[in-house]
Amino acid sequence: MVVERHLLRDAVQSAVLDKLLRGDYPVGTRINEVHLAAELGVSRTPLREALSALANDGLIEARPSRGFWLSPLTDTEVRETYPIISALEQFALRTSDAAQLAAIAPRLGDHARDIQRSSDAVVAQAADDEWHDLLMSACPNGRLKRLICDQKLVVHRYEHAYLSDPSALGESAAQHTRIADAIAAGDIEKACRELDRNWLTGMERLFERINGGG
Repeated sequence: MVVERHLLRDAVQSAVLDKLLRGDYPVGTRINEVHLAAELGVSRTPLREALSALANDGLIEARPSRGFWLSPLTDTEVRETYPIISALEQFALRTSDAAQLAAIAPRLGDHARDIQRSSDAVVAQAADDEWHDLLMSACPNGRLKRLICDQKLVVHRYEHAYLSDPSALGESAAQHTRIADAIAAGDIEKACRELDRNWLTGMERLFERINGGG
């Protein structure tokens, strides 16, 4: 049935995406479809459909007659995407319910400490995701939150490189704590400035790694 085929493709796509976000595939390498299909226990047809969907989303690259690749980090993609996410999250923060923001501020502080305590890049990225998801939970605009989610999928593989730097964890946690403190104080504009600084810091760290400086 067509429905069952779509469900299988979606399940395979989700499994492959999890691997990409965990950093299982180094950037600039080809995805071995035979090995991956065997690992997931599926045929190559739903796997190729899932990989094609991920390529359409810009998460991997489809090279004619050469298969699918995890594209190398580029200045351009990072420079274009991070400011977009920052602007969208700031807009979401400014249009969020003030009472709900005040209520979640203590939990935002707790989650910031979870980022600092994270033992590796995968755990740190998960903690960072939870923090931003909690921040966005006060925004009533579902379409805006979906736009943010789509953009974040593109940059997640970059964040794995950024958060694998131990010094980045402390810096990121401190920035998230300042945002939480500003929200608790009712200073949304300060929180937005700190949120923008958080995204721009991540962008600059990635530039260093892309260009061999970190």
